[in-house]
Amino acid sequence: MAEFLLTFSAKEILTKVISLAAEELTLVLGFKGDLALLHASFLKIQAMLLDVDHSQVQGVTLENWVKDLEDIAHKADDVLDEIGYEVLRRKVELHNQLKKKVKSFFSHNNPITFRFKMAQKIKRINKSLLDLNDEAAGPIGLVARIQADATSQDIEVPDRETISKFYNDEKLIIGREEVVSDIVKTLTKSNYNAENYPPVLAIVGMAGLGKTTLAKSIFHESKIDKHFHVTIWVCVSTPFEVKTIS
Repeated sequence: MAEFLLTFSAKEILTKVISLAAEELTLVLGFKGDLALLHASFLKIQAMLLDVDHSQVQGVTLENWVKDLEDIAHKADDVLDEIGYEVLRRKVELHNQLKKKVKSFFSHNNPITFRFKMAQKIKRINKSLLDLNDEAAGPIGLVARIQADATSQDIEVPDRETISKFYNDEKLIIGREEVVSDIVKTLTKSNYNAENYPPVLAIVGMAGLGKTTLAKSIFHESKIDKHFHVTIWVCVSTPFEVKTIS
């Protein structure tokens, strides 16, 4: 019974960690490989947890293994929360042009320092997970059971919709008035045949730069509402089928 309770607790944490790791892969560029390894390692251990009840090794040995796993999962959860906070902080900072642009190289907000620190933390967690995987497959004798329980145990990470948290607050959109005006003028030019050849403009940039915020500020411009009879906001950020969003 004790083993089951520990396993269930660890599974709850793993569900969150796997989901966050998969999501952060689309946001963080500096340590994408480390996050991918973290995601894969947790998926492998998740599959091994399904074999806990079948393990020939029970009692203190298995209980200590699950406790170690739970501890590592907590550490991974904390690191992913820290990454998520930093991503959000940078988004806010990008929209606040009033802040100082020059910072000390050794500032805790320095992106190079942050990437290095997070990469080292994730590498240590990955090393611990690798050791747990080896222990599980060796002395404890756990086997990854994916196919047998696929319908109930596979974790499906929902598609992430790119949502701007700032588009309804005009005060947070600073220094983009000229860009918005130029794009609106381009979209509403009379020489465009909107019915047969609708204008298409691409907004390109790295993650967190504010592409969605800019697009939504254009979408909510009064000139756009007046020029186009019908407007609709459609957002996709992963591979998609046109039929599913039309």
